[in-house]
Amino acid sequence: MAYVFGGRRGPAALLLAMALLAGCKPGAEGGYNRVSWRGDPKMPATAFPDPPPVVPGSTAAGGGAQKIVAKNLPSGVTQAMVDAGQTSFGTVCASCHGQNGTGSPAAPKLADNQWIHISGQFPEIVNIINVGVAQPKEHPAPMPPKGGGNFNDEQVRELAAYVYALSHQGGA
Repeated sequence: MAYVFGGRRGPAALLLAMALLAGCKPGAEGGYNRVSWRGDPKMPATAFPDPPPVVPGSTAAGGGAQKIVAKNLPSGVTQAMVDAGQTSFGTVCASCHGQNGTGSPAAPKLADNQWIHISGQFPEIVNIINVGVAQPKEHPAPMPPKGGGNFNDEQVRELAAYVYALSHQGGA
């Protein structure tokens, strides 16, 4: 077998190639330091992105879902807040909690009065949306604060109003 290096053939070319590559050994003078592992790159800590825009009439965004009529809302919570919360719920929350809060393998059902981490009162719902659920008792992944969305305080209260209304449709 003939070795070709820079137009030269034969064992001399092979020896020349080996001599040149010898400097590439880890730790050799003029060589390189081997990188066997790199940590995760440091990403800048930025806020969560804004929720996607709501497309009117879209069932994925909650717009096509039937509006619920809230019953026995707590003081300071209005039907308008429930309606706005339903629209916002469809942008981020429904991906785990299901459309209309029906639940999924990723997150619990919210359209009933069975609560896992709280008793279901409005201030608790606001708080759990804000702080998330770091260690869920029955589901595989944690809920990030604000569900991973970039909701402002008013939107969080609207989401909580909708979830409260979902879970209290029977009257209580």
